[in-house]
Amino acid sequence: MLGQIDRQVHWKYELGEMTRSELRPLLFKHVKDYPGHQVFTNGLVQIGAIGLALGVAVGSSRKELIRQLRKRMATPIAPTRLASSTIFENIFEGEEVDLLKLPVPHWNKADAGRYIGTWHVNISRDPETGSYNLGVYRMQVLGPRQATISTSSKSHLGIQFAKAEARGKSLETVVAIGVSEALCIAAAAGYPRGKDEYELAGALQGRSVDLLRCSSIDVDAPADAEILIEGHVVPGVRVLDGPYFDYAGKATSNPKAYLFEATRMMFRKNPIFRGAIVGHPRAEDLQLFSVLSEVGLFDFHGSRLRRALQILFLREGLFKAFQLAGRIGPEILRMGRFRGKAPKDT
Repeated sequence: MLGQIDRQVHWKYELGEMTRSELRPLLFKHVKDYPGHQVFTNGLVQIGAIGLALGVAVGSSRKELIRQLRKRMATPIAPTRLASSTIFENIFEGEEVDLLKLPVPHWNKADAGRYIGTWHVNISRDPETGSYNLGVYRMQVLGPRQATISTSSKSHLGIQFAKAEARGKSLETVVAIGVSEALCIAAAAGYPRGKDEYELAGALQGRSVDLLRCSSIDVDAPADAEILIEGHVVPGVRVLDGPYFDYAGKATSNPKAYLFEATRMMFRKNPIFRGAIVGHPRAEDLQLFSVLSEVGLFDFHGSRLRRALQILFLREGLFKAFQLAGRIGPEILRMGRFRGKAPKDT
């Protein structure tokens, strides 16, 4: 199932093109300019891979996978705190931090630059309640210590940041790359605000998530991460993110993205960078969204009509129609243009 790419691959365009063309898990073992670093993509591009990542019996049907997930979700598992981890093998602080010490791909020719956050977890805490939020919000590298965080103000991170910003304070955030797929799945899920996605991840994988206390911020991070980047979201600042080739199959920009500033970066010896390409009908994000829609954990914070249509298309495996619903405006949705059933994707 896993394709190991032994030859050198360029981080600019080539790695993304190969990921799009080969719809199977890929491990790029030699990335140009980054000796000792590897990149993993397409980890959940197949239903069987999702089951494998969650410890469901090999060969189980989609129906059995969904049944197992529903059963596990009913019993959240609290995380465990650890004192140490091998992630401390490489530590950079302050001016030593450079996000491009990592093999961040330029995924697509339509993208404005290199995106460090495509299949990762953004972790923050509510300034009022202290509750955690885990999300997957795209991040474009802007400089050695700066990146965008592109999300809606209605997202859980957006709500947390609004509380911090109202007080004139930054929002402490850690970016975890190369975590367990269960943790990424929990972060991508539409879990109710105030509930702990660490507990959901534990439930999905059938064991507690091991956590470490960050050194420079008051946030717990996954101990099994390949890479951790501590920092904060800057109040009173908005920046341009994109254009970026998004899930709907088009290049989009966000002129009101948040600005993330890194203060500390750690990674293991010979780390594996985890990333993803999106925008084609068989990409791993759409496979995951399809599963999440069946267990009631899909929510893009859009209009009710758009969300209802997208959930329907995901459940039916109509990924091209799902993308189309993400591209068209709300006024067209209200006109009821989807009168016939879209053709099955091939």
